[in-house]
Amino acid sequence: MSSNQEAIPRPLAHFPPYIWGDRFINFNAQDYSEKLEGYAREISALKDKVRAKLADHSITPTEKMKLIDAVERLGVAYHYEKEIEELVQQIFAAYARSNFEGDNDLYTIALQFRVCRQHGYK
Repeated sequence: MSSNQEAIPRPLAHFPPYIWGDRFINFNAQDYSEKLEGYAREISALKDKVRAKLADHSITPTEKMKLIDAVERLGVAYHYEKEIEELVQQIFAAYARSNFEGDNDLYTIALQFRVCRQHGYK
């Protein structure tokens, strides 16, 4: 600074200490790698369970539609796109063969309509 300009003192901010400390600043993913691998194994096992449930032939078409709806609403349908497309195609074909008649309540019919429409069936 030049001699004719004085340094203007800047006010210092004295903030209180951060309530979380430096916990997130010093995060190291390697410390949690075992835990993350355990989560990955658990997720893989759960994905296999859902895949098996979708392929189970003892479940009624209505229950399969409910399962497809739940999987789609949870936002994990991208893991099972092939299985879901095949199931919807089979269920739609079965209902078409029976001329869309059945002993279903309003919820079931609305669910079938919505799921089939979402998958491109008219």
